[in-house]
Amino acid sequence: MRWSRVCVAASLPLLVAVGCGGVQPSIREFAAELPARADGQYAPLDLMIRKQLIMKDALLQCKIDLEDGRSEQQSASCRCAESASDDWLSDCRTWLGPHTPSPEPEAPTETSDGAPPS
Repeated sequence: MRWSRVCVAASLPLLVAVGCGGVQPSIREFAAELPARADGQYAPLDLMIRKQLIMKDALLQCKIDLEDGRSEQQSASCRCAESASDDWLSDCRTWLGPHTPSPEPEAPTETSDGAPPS
C-alpha cells in the first residue's frame, strides 16, 4: 500500500505538468502544416474524400484554437471542421488559404446521339 502512495505522489507533478502545460510546440508546428496537405498529399483523391480528410485535419487546429481562448466563431479551422454547407470549400477557404482545392469540374455529359460533347 505504501509503494502505491509513493508512485502516485511521484507521478502527480508529471500529470499536472502535462495537463496544464498547454499544447506542445511540436503539435502546433504539425497543425500549422496541415492545410498544405489539401493541395499536396490529398490532391489525387476524390473531392469528397479530400473533404473528409481536410475537415479532420481542421479539428486538430480547432482544438488548439479553443485551448488558446478563441471561440469557435473566431477560429477559421473550427468553421472548416464543422462545416455542414454544400459549399464546404468556402467555409474552409480562410483556414486553407492558398491550399484551397479547386472544385472538380463537372464531368461532360453525353449528347443525345451518345457521343461525348466536342
